[in-house]
Amino acid sequence: MTGHSDEREPQHTMTPIDDHTDSVSPGRPQYDAFLSYSHAADGRLAPAVLRGFHQLARRWNQVRALRVFRDEESLAANPDLWATIDRALRSSRYFVLMASPDSAKSIWVGREVEYWRNERERETFLIALTAGSIVWDHTANDFDWARTTALPEGLRGWFAAEPLWVDLSHAQDPAQLSVRHSDFRSKMATLAAPVHGKEKEELESDDIRAFRVATRIRRALTTGLMVFLVAATVLGVVTLVQRSAAIDERNQAISRALAARSESLGDTDPELSRLLSVTAWRISPTPEARAGMLIAAARPGIARISSGHGAVNSVAFSPDGKTLATGSDDVRLWDVTTHRQIAAPLAGHTQAVRSVQFSRDGSMLATSGYDAVVRLWNAGTHQQISAPAAPADSSPLLHVAPATAFNPDGKTLAIGDVGGMVRLWDLGGQAQTGEIAVDHPSTPFTTSPSVTFSPDGRTLATAGTDGTVRFWDSAAHQQIGAPLAGHVGDTASFISPLVMFNPDGRTFATAWTDGKVQLWDTATRKPVGGALTAHTRPDRVTLPPSLGFSPDGKTMATGGDDGTIRLWDVGRQAQIGSPLAGHTRAVTSVAFSPDGRTFASGAQDGTIRLWDLGAHLQVSNPMLGSPGAVYALAFSPDGSTIATGGDDGGAVGDHTSRYACGHDGWGICSGGGGAVSVTGAGSTILLYDNPGQKRPAPTGPPRTIMLWDVRTRRPITDLRTHSRRPVLAVAFSPDGRVLATGGPNGSSGDGAGSNLWDPVNRVQLGAPVPEPMSAVRSAVFSQDGRTLVAAGAPAPADAKTDQARPEAKPSVSFWDVETRKQVGTLDVGDTVYSVAASPDGQMLATASGNGAVRLWRTDTRQAIGEPLSGHTGPVGSVAFSPDGRTLASTGDDGTIRLWDVEKHQPLGEPLTGHTGAVYSLAFSPDGSFLATGSGDNSVRVWHIAAHRQISPPYLGHYQPVRSVRFSPDGTTLASAGEDGALRLWDTSFTHNVDSTLCTAVKRPLTPDEWSRHVPELPYRQPCS
Repeated sequence: MTGHSDEREPQHTMTPIDDHTDSVSPGRPQYDAFLSYSHAADGRLAPAVLRGFHQLARRWNQVRALRVFRDEESLAANPDLWATIDRALRSSRYFVLMASPDSAKSIWVGREVEYWRNERERETFLIALTAGSIVWDHTANDFDWARTTALPEGLRGWFAAEPLWVDLSHAQDPAQLSVRHSDFRSKMATLAAPVHGKEKEELESDDIRAFRVATRIRRALTTGLMVFLVAATVLGVVTLVQRSAAIDERNQAISRALAARSESLGDTDPELSRLLSVTAWRISPTPEARAGMLIAAARPGIARISSGHGAVNSVAFSPDGKTLATGSDDVRLWDVTTHRQIAAPLAGHTQAVRSVQFSRDGSMLATSGYDAVVRLWNAGTHQQISAPAAPADSSPLLHVAPATAFNPDGKTLAIGDVGGMVRLWDLGGQAQTGEIAVDHPSTPFTTSPSVTFSPDGRTLATAGTDGTVRFWDSAAHQQIGAPLAGHVGDTASFISPLVMFNPDGRTFATAWTDGKVQLWDTATRKPVGGALTAHTRPDRVTLPPSLGFSPDGKTMATGGDDGTIRLWDVGRQAQIGSPLAGHTRAVTSVAFSPDGRTFASGAQDGTIRLWDLGAHLQVSNPMLGSPGAVYALAFSPDGSTIATGGDDGGAVGDHTSRYACGHDGWGICSGGGGAVSVTGAGSTILLYDNPGQKRPAPTGPPRTIMLWDVRTRRPITDLRTHSRRPVLAVAFSPDGRVLATGGPNGSSGDGAGSNLWDPVNRVQLGAPVPEPMSAVRSAVFSQDGRTLVAAGAPAPADAKTDQARPEAKPSVSFWDVETRKQVGTLDVGDTVYSVAASPDGQMLATASGNGAVRLWRTDTRQAIGEPLSGHTGPVGSVAFSPDGRTLASTGDDGTIRLWDVEKHQPLGEPLTGHTGAVYSLAFSPDGSFLATGSGDNSVRVWHIAAHRQISPPYLGHYQPVRSVRFSPDGTTLASAGEDGALRLWDTSFTHNVDSTLCTAVKRPLTPDEWSRHVPELPYRQPCS
């Protein structure tokens, strides 16, 4: 409560100190912050804090910078007291707790804290310590309540990370309680910055600027008394200009604050996050608002639906994908498109519902509850069809929910009951037709066996707490083979394990009470790979395991007690991307939509979440066909074709391992003659044959250059070379009629060198370019296509020692495309890993092994200014923005640096986020975005103006990413790497992102939501 002692005192009138005269729209919050404190402990300090909020960054034409609510004196208990405080709380954007042992014990402060915790977000809760202590426990991710004396117990377990708080416990001297005192001013700036929606340094700068403006105006007014008419005119003009500037400044601050708020809500409330990001852009089109929309659009979360009735135990899509069924305290049906409930809940179960499942034709819905009853419903009319009777020996105390599974033939429902019995229920006659004693030894009446049918319906699989999976002929009701001992038994558990067939029928999965998930080969019943153990051990009493397969069988999803969902590549048994985060408690159920693009999850936090799996599906659908690592790629100018250059895979065939080379990413891997060598960096590995063994020679033509059809995502053809050495560079001419490739030269000229190709007729154009370098690492055409620029390392003097000639220098070569004659070189001073041409053709940029980035004039071939320094280690890639004003560079240090081409100066701080060397970067066609590929196996997209990463890390590759390129229309990003995969990522979300977000949300921003998040402005609909 704002300023009180807990003893009863005489009644008085509640008066907000901040009696703003500004007009306030009905329903709009009136206060920027609510000040909660103990009058007994902080009666003297509270007014100083209030003045700090009022004065800090106050412009000359403001009465106060922020509107803050507090009472003038201690409050007595009267009938209207809490109603007054409640109105003030509801009308405030932020909560400021003046923390002390007295306030921690205060009943009123406790009520105010409880209100804020229940109704608002923890990001809007600020703390000022005035006495006592606050200690954060980083291990428990909560306050150390044994040593924290200044906070009320109501905050226990609320914060997932240490909140913002400042220490004012030493501010006791009245002379120190002023914003002109440096220490007090700094701490008040820390508190006020989030309320203003600005960084602390920006707020302090605003305060200094406002103070100086006010000083100048006072002087101007003094002078104005002497020359009234002139001064009045000048002052009027200045006022109008400053008012306009103040409005712009205010809107920009609101926009930035909303963008930050949108990002913080991205996982918890994706719909509101999208709406707030668009609102921020509508208020003021700041770079932060643009980045906020892009981040919101790239998130997988679609919607958060509150069940309103307990934990969500089960979710299931109807076969047409239009309806989602959920089981919690009751059964509910939801429209997948609008996210709204369909009709009334299906009533009948007397205990919570454990599972929901649609029949294959969608006509029936089976539900199972902890009342030990299975109910069948007409999915169209929502009327109950039947309720197969529970066995007589069902436990009346433990309320075990039976397991259910529809046979794909649509004729039978299998029901797994306690006591190890599976009943078979005829769906046509609505009568039991048989039963199977599955004989899973377990504690009596504590669990029911898990049941599932194979996709062809011929086999029924059951799993029990004894650790076995058993298979049954669904027609003969006879066991097939011996039990499969898949996991360690856990007969003391109160939950059932899970078994589920992959839709392709070739594999099945088991999820056990120890948190492990195992894939199995259906035919051999042997494990496929190791156990998947990313999730922590589940609750053995109340949390059964959850998993699901995508319709195509390529992806599996698992839910964990950490509130996350993990997606797995079934073929590689590897996790796909980052976990889907948003639930605040354990995930209980997961389900894929019939088209596989949407995913639903239910959790103990009482919510259902819908996810867009577009990016994850891209991960599980790579373009395969390259025999070895891919080092370079390029789009044709019309965007229909991709050319890739890479390794022939000789090391794979010769040594049965794709990764025989150990190098740091800057050397060249090549195999042959019983050894794998690395040229340029790293090491050379010799692999010897057994005595008498003769290694077979590689068969078939080399496959180092491939052309791919973008529309069909399939390889078109290989361009047949005469060498098996890797191709490290590919580039299309501006008209798309010529393809240049480059790589290491052999000792006798038999290497890849530089070659020119006709990509339409798929033939080599003449003899190889007589490149003197030992390896071409990068190539680019001039703007008119007449000149080819190749960059790399010099030729060695002796092929046996592979040592460079002392007189040879790393170079960049210029070649006339038509005559194949060299027309110039550049002496760069070291190996060049990347070369780029400016859009106007007047400059080249080079990236070298010594960490230098240099600019060169193409006409004189002279260096422009000094090298651009900042990188440590080799620089692997450079690129000009489409307007030629910005140069991007990246390399071994994992940073991405942006440079002003004209001024030769860095543009802001380096972009960071990658955890390994970055080998490739590319600008989008409009220059707004930058894509990077790294040795940490990720692909990332960055917003240039905001200096922000706006995509999640795309983690489809399982080896370093060597090349990234945008398609000419900017809607697709291609990446390739050492895993031999070419992947296409949908980047169309970067186009018309505000319209895309509004279309995706399918609901307006409500006036109440506006008043909570944008109280400064009158309500308007951002997606009108």
